[in-house]
Amino acid sequence: MPPDGEAGAVLNRLEERRILLGAELGPGGHDPLLLSGMERAVQVLGRALHERRRIAVYGDYDVDGVTATALLVRSLAAAGSQALPYIPSREAEGYGLNEEALLELSRQGVELVVSVDCGTTAVEVAAARPRGMELVITDHHLPLQEGEDRKVRLPDVEALVNPQQPGDEFPFKGLAGAGVAYKLVQALEHAGLLPDGTASQQLPLVALGTVADLMPLLDENRQLVRQGLFTWTESAPLGLLALARAAGVEGSPTSSDLGFSLGPRINAAGRMREADLALACCLAQDPLEASSSARELQRLNGERRLRLKEALEVAQQLVEEMSDDLPAIVVGHETFHPGVVGLVAGRLADEYQRPTFAFSRQGTEWRGSARAVDGVNIVEALAAAAPTLLRYGGHQGAGGFSLPGNSHSAEEFSFAVQEAVAVQRNGNRPQRRYAVDAVASLADCNFRLADQLARLEPFGRGNPQVLLCALDCQVTAAAPFGKGREHLRVGLADRSGSAEAITFNRPWLHPHLPVGRRVDVLFELEVNRWKGRKQLRLLLRDLRPARGAAAPTSSAVSSRPEQQGL
Repeated sequence: MPPDGEAGAVLNRLEERRILLGAELGPGGHDPLLLSGMERAVQVLGRALHERRRIAVYGDYDVDGVTATALLVRSLAAAGSQALPYIPSREAEGYGLNEEALLELSRQGVELVVSVDCGTTAVEVAAARPRGMELVITDHHLPLQEGEDRKVRLPDVEALVNPQQPGDEFPFKGLAGAGVAYKLVQALEHAGLLPDGTASQQLPLVALGTVADLMPLLDENRQLVRQGLFTWTESAPLGLLALARAAGVEGSPTSSDLGFSLGPRINAAGRMREADLALACCLAQDPLEASSSARELQRLNGERRLRLKEALEVAQQLVEEMSDDLPAIVVGHETFHPGVVGLVAGRLADEYQRPTFAFSRQGTEWRGSARAVDGVNIVEALAAAAPTLLRYGGHQGAGGFSLPGNSHSAEEFSFAVQEAVAVQRNGNRPQRRYAVDAVASLADCNFRLADQLARLEPFGRGNPQVLLCALDCQVTAAAPFGKGREHLRVGLADRSGSAEAITFNRPWLHPHLPVGRRVDVLFELEVNRWKGRKQLRLLLRDLRPARGAAAPTSSAVSSRPEQQGL
């Protein structure tokens, strides 16, 4: 039975709209052969499997790359091929295909390399690959564009499978790297090269890679993630099941669990050490090995949190010295751990609602990551600043780049990318805006409503969490928590009842929430599960001084990012 009142009416409309997302797709999604290059990729792989050639799967060190590598290695094993996985070192090799790695694979007898989540922009590397080595690229990143006319350059390889390449007719362009690898496995299965059911067994890995890479949960992605969550307990690799237990995720996870609990732990390996550990977790066949790798990922995640805290303290200080009128944040420092620059970029972009480019010293280069906000295309901004860069790549929401490791190069890049972002923003100031799905009293926020919201899963880009607004609440308590006391727990009460709310990584809010203060709060309703217990709480997204019960109920709640609500 749906909740009553305005909240219930809005939720009914939301459910009707979101049920339609992906509803027109059949059980297997879009035909994989609609992807340009897929038929040729199947032919090349089919011949290699038939002739028992040595195959390597070359991935990336983030969650999407690790899960894509694992799912393809696991799938090829079902055909009797012991494919060799290869993931480059973030620090020593950087993103994507590199010549030395391909030479080493050739020395090991590899005759066919299949890339996942990388390779489209590796035009020169592909051309210089060892004689006799075949290369199949599966990827989802935008192709390389060069010159004033932005001419697209594609690698000369046996097959390129990427929905972003010119002329591709696949109807959905938002697949993750793991999603493209999954469509390859589907095509191999349809061709009779893999046993029936091979592709469906990889759906938990596809779901994790898709959510962690912030792909839009629309169309086929929505279907893949829903199926991956549904089959998690039966099909997820042993290591991921162990990692979920270590993270306190019980039973089937939610999309939020994938994005905020499991994804960061998988990423911690590539950020703090090498991604091979995360890959081993996804490929473990033995329960002891699975538990061991999960424990080590848990430890590395703790180290990652510490390094991030240190970097953010420096970054925040640098941002405070910048003009508020700058269209983008560009911040680099010698002390930033290379593994956390992407997280620094993400945090600053979210906090200040400006696209952020963060970088650290690695050898003779600055290497960095970029994160977008609404209205800005990161890879287009990097393309405009390409003359100042050694390398770059990515997609609309995120990217990576490197430049010569001197202060002059950093200044040139900062000027170029600021100018590029300013052109995209066309004079619009950064502003944080939220679309409120429903106004609710605190008494409305119960398990019954939470169950209704859970039916709208999976949440993510393109299908955001339902945002509720409670007006004229009184602060009854506020206290920091967490190892670094960086999070905040807030007691709230209105005329209908009371509730506990939490917010993460906003310790500066504490002085602004004295007991007795009246606020309007914007939040997600969350059910926290821990050791068999369920707790209902509000996950705060923004606050503002209460405007009274007569405040607007259908407009967006907004605040200037530099003010952060309160």
